[in-house]
Order: sequence, then structure tokens, then C-alpha cells
Amino acid sequence: MAIRPYKLKVMHKYHYSLFTIHYSLFTIHSLLCSCAPRSVSEACPERSRRAEPPLPTPYTLHPVVIAYWLFRPSDFMRKKGGFMTHADKREIDKIKWLQKLGTISLVILTLGSLGADAMPKKLNQAEINSLAKQTTVLIAPQLQPQELEDLLAKKPGKTWTFGSGVIVAKEGQTYYVLTVAHNFAQEQVEKNLPYGILTSDRQVHVVQSINDGQNCTNNFQVDNRLGTTALLRFGCYQSKRKVNGYDLAIVTFESSLNYAIAPIGATKELTTGELLYVSGWPNIEVEAKLNNDGSPQLDAQGRIICQDPSPRRQRQLTWSPLQALISASSAQNGYSLYYIDRTRPGMSGGPVFNEFGQVVGIHGRGSENKLVCGQVYQPPTKQRSNSGMSKNDGIFDPDGNWDNPNPDNSENNGSPDANQQNSTPNNQGDRPSSQQSNPPTNPANSNNLQAFYSSAQNIDYARQLIVQAGVRLSLNLASPSVELIQAGISEIPLNRSTLESEGSFEDPNDVISNIYKTFSFDIQNMLRDKPSDGGGILLE
Repeated sequence: MAIRPYKLKVMHKYHYSLFTIHYSLFTIHSLLCSCAPRSVSEACPERSRRAEPPLPTPYTLHPVVIAYWLFRPSDFMRKKGGFMTHADKREIDKIKWLQKLGTISLVILTLGSLGADAMPKKLNQAEINSLAKQTTVLIAPQLQPQELEDLLAKKPGKTWTFGSGVIVAKEGQTYYVLTVAHNFAQEQVEKNLPYGILTSDRQVHVVQSINDGQNCTNNFQVDNRLGTTALLRFGCYQSKRKVNGYDLAIVTFESSLNYAIAPIGATKELTTGELLYVSGWPNIEVEAKLNNDGSPQLDAQGRIICQDPSPRRQRQLTWSPLQALISASSAQNGYSLYYIDRTRPGMSGGPVFNEFGQVVGIHGRGSENKLVCGQVYQPPTKQRSNSGMSKNDGIFDPDGNWDNPNPDNSENNGSPDANQQNSTPNNQGDRPSSQQSNPPTNPANSNNLQAFYSSAQNIDYARQLIVQAGVRLSLNLASPSVELIQAGISEIPLNRSTLESEGSFEDPNDVISNIYKTFSFDIQNMLRDKPSDGGGILLE
């Protein structure tokens, strides 16, 4: 008598079919939640700013699969030593086809899961901040005693300022930092002033040779002298005048220590509305002092009062949507990424991350409507001159703050009125915004973009410039690893600012307790990559 395991066959058939359907839907859902645009991803209940949905892996197996391999009908019948009729054989053949179909489906779904795991995943704010914390550096010249006195006394014409940068490559013991050219004013380059680069471990790496021998002319020519000098500029900046060429630079420092290298992304893959994250070190002394209603405090002459000096610094991470992406050109000094203005002074040269934790730009310019401390206050306006340029077009004050006391002079190579006092530092860019006019509804014109948005250098074009200069860098083109992300992770508290699409966060775990003392370093007493024996280098 034939053994007819009909119940087993029916159970196997339907359970395996249910497993295939269940696994397929789970995979599709997970792929949508992790890789789809934000509008789709936000519909996933398990997706939030703080956690990514778990993706299926080859080891995500349903109990029915185990039961299938343990109780396959053909094995059952062989163990019982029974025989099959023609009807039994036809039934078993149907089950074998179902087995093959299920196995093929399982293989396809597994390969899809592996592909999903290999795709970059959107990171939350804490994860982006971890990458920024490890790779953002502070760049500043050595602080001289007289400069410190001027800073503390809030004297007009103070010259010591600083900017930010990001570590993008390492060759041997040489680290390469990508930043903006206006962090190195021509006057400072010609004097070959020593600079310090502060890394995430609070170590200051002194750069003693920045003079590249380049003259700052309208037709600035890139000359790669890396090796004999630590600085390669793709443009130049003269105090209170303008940037010639592309506002981009590479500065190197030597160290036997290991520092994280920022992952590099592709600007061409950005889409309007995508969140961008900017990291940098704010420069408090050049920010405007505000009233409770957000208006600037003014002195008797109507000039904007600057913030009081403070030795303490916290690195800041800001985020806002991308508004426009235009072609990079020397006419705009290379600025081509435009985003909502949330940045602050001192963040010039800092990295711009995409939602996947990859550097896609170098920040360097705030909107023209930002308040500039030390200058006569003029309310923001949307009115444009007949030339299509804003009322402030003329003298370049880095990060998009412009100073031209003569509104009729819209030439970029104009000069300020000698009678006008101005305490704006020579290389400080981004200013705090308070009273901003409404952005244009059609910001296609680059001057409109410049008036209302912060902007950054395009990392794709920056890479082209680097190659054209004959510099071969081993960039980190991979997605950030879990190990790198976790190395600097810290919680970002949930509040109104961190939950909105435009916001900022000052990292309490990334602090310089006394920036004045840190950069009053004594080169003679400094030991490379080791704490100073009293020369002012602090390992905080």
C-alpha cells in the first residue's frame, strides 16, 4: 500500500509559499525604508533620525525553511521504504517545482539583501556629527601678545581670526586638509606666519612654511609647491578686497598619530531639498551682538556691536536643505552649492556632508544679508541694482559678507572708503543672521542665490582642480564604516532645533576650553605630536 503524505505535502506547499511572500514583502519594505527618498522613508514607522531599519540578511530565516529541510517529502518516503503510484509521483513532481521556485526566490532575495547592505545608508544627526567631530579641524595663525590684547579690548582692526578645514587624505605621515583660500590672507602668506592645525585630540600641529611665493593678482595662477611649502592655493585673498580665482586651498601637516579621513562623496548626485550638514568652529568675536528681538545692538555711530571675547569654543554642526546647485566658475570663486543660511563665522573651510556622511562640499560663504559686526547697520533688502548685483556687491568680506561704502561702485575690485572705520577681521567669513529678507521664489540668478543663501565649493570640481595641479591624493571614496561612525558617537538631545529640517547643534563633547592659550604656542618648545612643556599647547 502506497504511503500518501498528503497532509505533509499540503503543509509544506502552503507554508513555503507563505514564507516566500513574507520574505519578499519584508525585503521590499526594508529597501524602501533605507534607500528611498526622505518622503518615502518617513512613512516607515521604524525609521527615525536615531535608528535605521534592520535590513534582511542571508541569515534571516523563517522557521518554515528549517521545517522544509527536515521534512522533505522525498526523504520521508525513502525512510519509510514505501512505493509511489503515478498519482503520488505527479504530486511529488509538483512539490519539486515549488521547491525549485522557492529556492530561486530565496537566492534572489538574498542577493538583493546583500546589495542593499552594500548601498550607503542615510545617517542620523548623531552619526553625521561623529564623522564631523573626527575629521573637522581648526586652522589659525599663531596668536601674538599684541593681537590677544586687541581681541580682549575689542579694538577695531584686530587681525587674528581663524577658520575650519577637513582631513581628506594621508600619505605616509603627511595629512592633507581641504579648506578655503581666504583662511590664508595674502599678507599672512607673504610674512610666512606659523599656523596651527587643531585636530580632534586637541593636539596643535604647527605649520611653519606657508609662503608659496604666489602674488595675489587678478589672474592668479596655481603653482603646486607642496613639499617645499605646506600650502597649495587655488585662489588668493587680500584683506578687505576680494578673492582671485577659486576660494579653495590644501594645507598639510605632519604627524605620526592616526586621524580619521573624511569619506568623499559626489556633488553631482545631490538633489534639491536634500539635507546638507556643515561642521566648523564658530568665531564668537566677529559675531553681531543681538537684542532680544533679534535686531543688532548699535553703537553711537550706528555700527553693529561685536560679541564679547570668550576663550571657550564649541564645534557646531548645522543642517539645512540644498536650494540650488550651479556650475562652478571663477566668476563665483568656485561657489556652486547653495543652502539655507544657518552657518556662523569661523566655519569657513569646514566640510559639507550629505545625508550619507560623505563630504560633498567645502563651506566658505554666508549670505550677503548677514550682519557684519563693526559695520554701519543697513536693514536687509531684496532690491537689486540695474546691473543685477546686490547693493553690497564690491569688496569681498569672506563667506559672502560684502563691504562697499559706495553703492554706485559695483565693481568687484573696488576699495573701501578710507574714512570708514571697519573692525571686520581680514579673513573671517560667515556672520550670524538675524533679520533676513524673504528668499526669492525663483533663485536662478547667482546674485540672488548669493544674497540669500550660504554657499560651498563643489567637491567634484575641487577634485578636478587638485588633479590639474598635479596632486595625487588617495581619497576615501567608500561609505563611512560602522567602526568610524561609532568611534566618535554621542547622543544629540531631541528638541525643536534638532527635529526640524533646519537646525544646529553645538557639541558639548567637542570643546576648546581656552583657544587663546592654545594658539599662543611656543614653536621653540614644541615637540611634534607630543604635549608642549609649557609652551601653550594644551591637550584638552
